[in-house]
Amino acid sequence: MNLRGVKNKNSSVTGASRLPVFLCLVVLAATGSHIPEAQAARVNDLYGAVGNLPGAGARLNIAFDEALGQVLVKVTGLPELASPGARNSLFSDSASIVQRYSMLSDTEVRVEFDSKAIRTALDRAGQPVWGSDRPLVALWLAVDTGGGQRVILAEGSRTPVTADPDALERVRIDLETIAAQRGLPVVLPLVDAQDLRQVSFSDLWGDFRQPVVAASQRYGAEAVLIGRTRSLDPVQQGVRWTLVAGDEQSSWQGDLASGPAHAAEFFAQRFATYADSAGALRVLITDVDSLDTYGRLWSYFRSLNIVESATIARITDDRVEFELVVRGDASRLSRTLNASRQLRAVSNSAAEKYLSVASRRPDLVYAWAR
Repeated sequence: MNLRGVKNKNSSVTGASRLPVFLCLVVLAATGSHIPEAQAARVNDLYGAVGNLPGAGARLNIAFDEALGQVLVKVTGLPELASPGARNSLFSDSASIVQRYSMLSDTEVRVEFDSKAIRTALDRAGQPVWGSDRPLVALWLAVDTGGGQRVILAEGSRTPVTADPDALERVRIDLETIAAQRGLPVVLPLVDAQDLRQVSFSDLWGDFRQPVVAASQRYGAEAVLIGRTRSLDPVQQGVRWTLVAGDEQSSWQGDLASGPAHAAEFFAQRFATYADSAGALRVLITDVDSLDTYGRLWSYFRSLNIVESATIARITDDRVEFELVVRGDASRLSRTLNASRQLRAVSNSAAEKYLSVASRRPDLVYAWAR
């Protein structure tokens, strides 16, 4: 059965006056099916931020400008776009793309911007756009304050530090705030009995990464960010950071903010896409054995920010060939698909048996993960 021209972004049909009943059922299944949980976390507030008013009677445009700068950083991963010059080169009047705003206090304003207008401007300027599906990062921070007190920062923990009982709570809030400002989804460990059976303070401090990665699996994390510090003083703070994301690792020395900030830039460089890089890729999916699976697969591709459009090129037995128009190359698409529990990559050797029966050689071969 050779089915061409079925576009899943707007459900339009080209090249055929009638769809086979089987494919109609696939379309209906896709529109109503539930997308299984993926490792990537969806960030829902990319186009909103809080701006500050310097004082009573200050113009709202001041807060709009600041909030827009924060949004541009979240959407692109580029901190330099928060500068007035870079922001004004994209939007001379930030108020023109405000969809709604609300006063949180006399000095704070929550602002929501037009996401389509921002993406269009970034595309025209040749800037990257990082979608809302982002890797979930498990954030582990080991603190050795001296005097024999060693602490692992935990979610919901109120463990006091002798010198400053509220220090850990401030650090937790700061880390979560910084991550949110960069659009980086993070989860702090519970550091309960289950965690401590797998990872210890010494593992974190000594840079033994494998136990930390293993302990992070319970949180559905796709990457691990590990920090080690001897000071919680915001001025004298020095943190050794390590990011582990699959086979890639990165280490650096910085302050508390540099942990989530550097991690966000790391992932933006790998997942953000450019409008002028769009091209067609052929993706073969195997083990598609039911209408429900077809529907879930179709819905999954529709949900990906990197995919501009998708066409079913061919259905044969339990295999579906998709023609995807993608913002990026096969490597970027592969990173996105690898972040999902829906699909698993098929090795080159295992894929050979499918290549001879494909309508054309696919760029990527994946199997539906049952």
